[in-house]
Amino acid sequence: MNTSSNEIWIDCTNYNDFESTRPVLFRDDMREQFLKWLRIKPDHKVLVGGCGPGVEVRFIAKGLESGKVTGFDISKYFVEHGNKKIAEEGLSDKAEIVLDDGYNLSFANNTFDAIVNHQYIGVLSDPVAGLKELIRVCKIGGTVSVSASGRGGGGCDSDCAFENNERLKELTDRYMQTFWKIYTPKELKQSEYWHSQRYPKMFAEFGLKNITIHAYASAFSYSDSYWSDEFKTYKIKSGMGKEIKNIESNSEDLRFQEYGFSKQDFQELIKLNKTKQEYLLNNLNNNQDWEWSVSTNYIVAGEKS
Repeated sequence: MNTSSNEIWIDCTNYNDFESTRPVLFRDDMREQFLKWLRIKPDHKVLVGGCGPGVEVRFIAKGLESGKVTGFDISKYFVEHGNKKIAEEGLSDKAEIVLDDGYNLSFANNTFDAIVNHQYIGVLSDPVAGLKELIRVCKIGGTVSVSASGRGGGGCDSDCAFENNERLKELTDRYMQTFWKIYTPKELKQSEYWHSQRYPKMFAEFGLKNITIHAYASAFSYSDSYWSDEFKTYKIKSGMGKEIKNIESNSEDLRFQEYGFSKQDFQELIKLNKTKQEYLLNNLNNNQDWEWSVSTNYIVAGEKS
C-alpha cells in the first residue's frame, strides 16, 4: 500500500482555502438535492472522508434530524479548527470531526449508513486502498459516494472594470499552464490511473452496485446577491490572499523559469493580483463588475451489497 500522500496532508493548516471555496460547491439552497443524490436520510449515521475543516460535515448536519455525521481527517489542525466551527454553529449534537488515517480507519466494520467525500479519493496516493476502507465501514445496503470536479469543465467571464484585468487574465493563464506542467499527479503523490473520470469504474470494480452519476455546476460572482457581503469580503481577503501567497511561494521555484515563466512575470502577476484585491474590496457592490466563474462537478454513488 502506498500511503505517501499522508505526508502532504498531515500538517495542513489551509483552513481558508476550504472555508472560502467549498460553500460555493455546497450551497444551502441545494441541500435537499444533494442529500437525495448522496442517498442520505434524516436519521442516518454518516461518515465524511478526508473532510478537512468540515464544510461538508456542517452542510450535511443541517439536513439531519435524529442522525449524526462524523468527519475524519489526518490533520490535527483541520480537526481542531473544524470542531470549533461546528460548536460555533450549534451543531455539536449532530456533528463531529475525529483524527484518523483513511488507510486504517478506527471504525468497526459496517458502522455507517452513508459515506461521502469530496475530492478525498482523488488526493490519495492509493485511492483503491482508501475506497476499500470506506466500503469496509459502510453497512450492508448502505451507500458510498464521492463528489469531484470535472476535468476542464469550467470557465470564467472576466467582465470586470479593473483596468488591467485582461493582462492579469493573460498572465494567470500562463502561470496555471506552467503550474500543471510541474505539479503532475506524480509530484502531488496521486494516482495517474484512478483519476476522477474513472470513479464509476472504480466503484463497480470493487463491488458497489446500483451506481448512479449526477452532474451539477457551481458558480460564483462578487455581484451575485445570493452571497452576503461578509462572505464576499472573506473570499477576497482570505481566498484571494491565500492564492497570492501561493504565487509568492512558487516564485522561488526555479522550475517555473525553466518552463518560461520568469521572475519578472511573477512580480507583475503578484502586483496585479494585489491591486485587483484592493479594487474588489473597494467596489464590493459595483454591479458593473460581472466577473464570474463556473465549474462542473459530479457525484458518483454506489450501494454496498
